[in-house]
Amino acid sequence: MLNKAALYFWWLLCCLFISQFFLPPAMAADIPTVTFILDCSGSMGVKAGDQTKMQAAKEVMEYSVSALPAEVNIGLAAYGHRRKGDCADLDMLVSPGNNVKDEILSKVRNLKPVGMTPIAASVEMVLNTAAARDTEALVVLISDGEETCHKDPCGAIKALKNSGKRFILHVVGFGITKDEEMQLRCLADAGGGKFFPAADAKGLLAALESVRKDVELKVEQAKTKKVRAASRLGKLSVKLPETALQSIAGLKIVRTDDNKVVKEAKVIDEIHPLSAGNYRLILGFANPNYKQPTEVSIGEAEVKGGGTTEISLGAVVINMAQGLGKAAWRVGLVNEKTGKPYLELESHGNDYYLMKPKAAPEGIYSLAFTYARSEKPCIVAKGLTVKPGKETVATLDSGIALKKTQASVQGWDVMSSGTSEPVLEVRRRWDNDYPLWESFPLPPGTYDITVHLKGMKEPLLAGEGVEIKKGETVVFDSGL
Repeated sequence: MLNKAALYFWWLLCCLFISQFFLPPAMAADIPTVTFILDCSGSMGVKAGDQTKMQAAKEVMEYSVSALPAEVNIGLAAYGHRRKGDCADLDMLVSPGNNVKDEILSKVRNLKPVGMTPIAASVEMVLNTAAARDTEALVVLISDGEETCHKDPCGAIKALKNSGKRFILHVVGFGITKDEEMQLRCLADAGGGKFFPAADAKGLLAALESVRKDVELKVEQAKTKKVRAASRLGKLSVKLPETALQSIAGLKIVRTDDNKVVKEAKVIDEIHPLSAGNYRLILGFANPNYKQPTEVSIGEAEVKGGGTTEISLGAVVINMAQGLGKAAWRVGLVNEKTGKPYLELESHGNDYYLMKPKAAPEGIYSLAFTYARSEKPCIVAKGLTVKPGKETVATLDSGIALKKTQASVQGWDVMSSGTSEPVLEVRRRWDNDYPLWESFPLPPGTYDITVHLKGMKEPLLAGEGVEIKKGETVVFDSGL
């Protein structure tokens, strides 16, 4: 009686291509396990046509198990195959695995219709066996009747679904009544699956063929490799403390391969889309009186396709006591590791930007002031450790001033005691005595002072061992 059905099946089988290779874990996780639960209750011994339901189920299982894709892990459970009247007669005959088809079919051939119909307990047993797997469990129940051991099998299946277990329950009703169909449909609905009515072996084969096709589709979807084309576009993000933004006029992004400026940005802390590659970054520090920004390199950055490269700067904040440093016409930061200037800003006749916070890459810096008619920078603070995203405060609260005199003073110098190299040089303008009598920041310490007088060939040593303490500005009386 299975001749036509068998021929149809083998035709399909010949058309089916089964890949024989190991699946990567990510792909295997998308392929469900398939576990058959076969009803072996006493009613399966009743004839359906010219053979019993059990004989028909065994023949169809021979075809259906063999036809499943090789990539699928298959299992077998049965209930009622050993004892009469025992609701605990359920058995996980073969745990889901690969290359177990022969074992499953061997178990199927030896099954006998004997006992009860504990459907809910059997489904729970199967799901507990599959719990250790990351894949979805596809459970195929072949039953010829209603649950005989659980009062509310539909509720039990719903509870399993609500517990978070990943499974789908398909139910094949084999030679059942309308009342039995109602419960079995309820089980399939609760398990998120399909119900298939089957009056005989041909119907049973058609039902399992439908399940096989669903499984094949999932296998093919898992095997279809989704390739994401790697983007050549990346992003660059430059971050710095908000206080430092007030002294920044813009950012230039220069491609290192050809030294071409690919972007000039007025807004520094935005995201800059760029092609993958290496770039040199140049900050523009604002200058007053319509002067062009002072450009300073803050290093190079590699932008990778599909990613974001973040450059984070810190800032030096100048906290200066009132009255100090008014005469400075250039303010700069010196990299203590290299000894080279990182930044030098001039007043250009307007000191608005001169003492504003200074953005800088991570490092250790000295703060230097330079005064009119003296090209020698005066180091007013050392050891300023700049960290990404952080402000470093340079507190200038000590210094020195020369008491005003009627003598013809052309300038004066301050040296660390016992040395001859000036740390501070003050020179008057050609047309007036500015800035001779201003106050100049200096770190706490002991200093010697020399004075330059008009007509003298060399400076006069006017003070020795003059101590400057933290928080004090010393007004030195030269005695002239």
